[in-house]
Amino acid sequence: MELHTEDTGIVKLLAAPLRPTQLQSLENLEIVLEELSLLSGERHQNGDSASVMQGSDSVKDPELLSVIRQKEKDLILAARLGKALLERNQDMSRQYEKMQRELTEKLEHLEQEKHELRRRFENREGEWEGRVSELESDVKQLQDNLEKQQIQLREADREKTRAIQELSEQNQRLLDQLSRATEMERQLSVQVHDLQEEFRDKNSSTDQHIVQLESLQAEINLLLDQKQEAEGQLSAMMEENYLLQGNIEELQDRVLILDRQNCDKDLQLHQTQLELQEIRVSYRQLRLKVEELSEERSLQTFNSTSLLSEIEQSIEAEEQEEEREQLKLQLWEAYCQIRSLCSHLRGNDIADSAVSTDSSMDDSSETSSAKDIPAGSLHVALTELKRLIQSILDGNEYLGSRRNDDDALEEQFKRTSEDSRALRELLQGEQQRMKESLQELQKLHTQVTFLSLEINTLKEERDHLQASFQEKKSSEQVVKAIRDRDEAIAKKNAVEMELAKCKIDLMSLNSQLLDAIQQKMTLSQQLEAWQDDMHRVINQLLMDKHQKEWSKLLIPSPMAIKAEYLSYFYNPAGTSGSYAHCAKGEAHFLTFQ
Repeated sequence: MELHTEDTGIVKLLAAPLRPTQLQSLENLEIVLEELSLLSGERHQNGDSASVMQGSDSVKDPELLSVIRQKEKDLILAARLGKALLERNQDMSRQYEKMQRELTEKLEHLEQEKHELRRRFENREGEWEGRVSELESDVKQLQDNLEKQQIQLREADREKTRAIQELSEQNQRLLDQLSRATEMERQLSVQVHDLQEEFRDKNSSTDQHIVQLESLQAEINLLLDQKQEAEGQLSAMMEENYLLQGNIEELQDRVLILDRQNCDKDLQLHQTQLELQEIRVSYRQLRLKVEELSEERSLQTFNSTSLLSEIEQSIEAEEQEEEREQLKLQLWEAYCQIRSLCSHLRGNDIADSAVSTDSSMDDSSETSSAKDIPAGSLHVALTELKRLIQSILDGNEYLGSRRNDDDALEEQFKRTSEDSRALRELLQGEQQRMKESLQELQKLHTQVTFLSLEINTLKEERDHLQASFQEKKSSEQVVKAIRDRDEAIAKKNAVEMELAKCKIDLMSLNSQLLDAIQQKMTLSQQLEAWQDDMHRVINQLLMDKHQKEWSKLLIPSPMAIKAEYLSYFYNPAGTSGSYAHCAKGEAHFLTFQ
């Protein structure tokens, strides 16, 4: 029976996995079994000799002989089993060495991949920093260009106001000239009446007519010069309008880009604020748990002397002991969660996961590790979490400063919109002035028609005088006076033609001014649309920039961190669990990369 129990123990040893210490003990067992086999052979030889010498004794004790033989068989069987066990142990040792080599190779491969990923991460970080610097330089350049464009717009507004003033002055001059022309026409009519009286009295003089004609010719030359100057100013204003239109299109494109950037930054800031709120809620829950534990410890100070109170105290002590164990486990879980949050915020996921794998064993190991928590470790972890959250808040303050810069840009755009509104109001005022000038031109047209009627009456009178002078034909002086009168009338007709041409030129100038006003109105509408597009572009660019910044920070959401580490703590103990967690941490790092 003893041998049978030994055989079953050996079979169990063969079935169970062996350790290096067990392998060494089995080698010692093999040596012992070889010695036993040698001893059994010697005993067999001694038994044969003893059987020859003591035949009578062997006949008397057959049971002892059978027992000895059975023991020898058991020893042989044990030797065979030991040999098989030794071979099995050798195979297991070879397999163990092979697995250890494979494990080392895998660990080296993982370390190489980790180094490569870290190098790639550093390269990406450098590229990101370069991109950020480029974007900042672009923003500064855009701000400078925007200021230049604003200065150019102000200069253009000033030039425009100057041109409007010059045009109004020119219109006033033209009106003055027209009034002078009317006065001259009246003077001419008076002179014609005087000539009629002189013809009647036969005392006409031609010198006055010549002087008046010379003055009229000088006035006509002045009107022509003023017309040429007005045409030059109109062409210069058209060129300025084309330049302003090109500048406005460029500013529209830049404002669109800045609007898109501003939108992106606002969205990224909102996401970071939500994540910070979740982290603060989890931190407050942990603080409440710690306060509850401290209160429960302070309440455990009751002592009584009676037997009943001692029994109740023992029962309460047992319950409190169980609650303490549960609270210790909860404290351990909270401590691990705080460490995991800190490691995620620092970006050291793989190092902290390796530390946590050593602490994630079976239930007994968890309780023992919960009892061995240092006194100030939880406070240290909480202070570290506060420090990391403060750093994140500082980063948000930096984002807030960037947001202030964006607000400054928006104020600048508002100023440009106000300038555009002022420009629109000036254009409306100019349009009103042009309407007034058109009314004045209509008045001048009516005056010209009246002058033409008066000229027709003068022509009739001239014809009548010619007829009367032809009938008389009294003297050569009368004929000369008639010729002078005819020349004066011809010059007057030429002056009328010039006045008609000036009227046509004024009408064309008015139409050109109306076209310029319409173009400026369309430009103001385009400027408003350009400002709206610029705001959208700035918001989009800011949103893209915020998303890039937060994707580089590698900060996952607190709920994802909590779910990952809870699943890890409830994973069964063993090497397979640790390898799975290592693979999980590596995959998590790859996803962030």
